Amino acid sequence: MGAETAARISDEDHTLQRIAAKLTDTNKMSFVAERPDGSIAGYAMAKMNEAGDVMLDGLHIDQSEYGTGLAANILHAVFAAHSGIPSIALEVLEGNDRAMAFYRKHGSK
Repeated sequence: MGAETAARISDEDHTLQRIAAKLTDTNKMSFVAERPDGSIAGYAMAKMNEAGDVMLDGLHIDQSEYGTGLAANILHAVFAAHSGIPSIALEVLEGNDRAMAFYRKHGSK
């Protein structure tokens, strides 16, 4: 896909309007990490289809939170909310080596 295309898609998908629309989707479960001052440090969304399959529909952390364990905490909250589900699917943009390493560290194959 290339870095330029991935960056464009990411920019389009992470607008306030797109995130707000996702938050109102009743088929998605949202997880939000809030700082003491009320600002959002990160969030994740997961959706379940009619067959009961779960898809991680995004996990995003503010860059200032990288390396703090926040992403792992949010991912574990998603796992806990879907306990009993044998697996959760996800997609990572090609070239996002940091994300791929993170998910592998936490059990992705």
